[in-house]
Amino acid sequence: MRPQTARELWNLFTEIFPGFSAYCEEEEIQPDTTLHFVMRDFTTYFGSYRDTFTESQLRKVGQFINDAVAIDDNLENAVSTCFLEHLRQVSSYKTLAPFLSRQAKDKTHA
Repeated sequence: MRPQTARELWNLFTEIFPGFSAYCEEEEIQPDTTLHFVMRDFTTYFGSYRDTFTESQLRKVGQFINDAVAIDDNLENAVSTCFLEHLRQVSSYKTLAPFLSRQAKDKTHA
């Protein structure tokens, strides 16, 4: 499933990372909440907890990221501008890089 709404994206992240629901609470996700809002919160969460994630979680989020950047749309923009462009800033590139496609890696910045 390719999330089209902030709620769908939040649901996907809380399924992979149950702790994300305490970081970005469900009540914050309103009908006008954007994909970018969820991705910004996820970036901070991911950077803060990167050392606690399992390989399975990293593989799942890597696959999501790879799928998200494959199509040029609002999801790709949110993932690229709010997550991938900041992956090194939150000291998480090395953690996630083994699970990212070349296309996703190309969207990160040194």
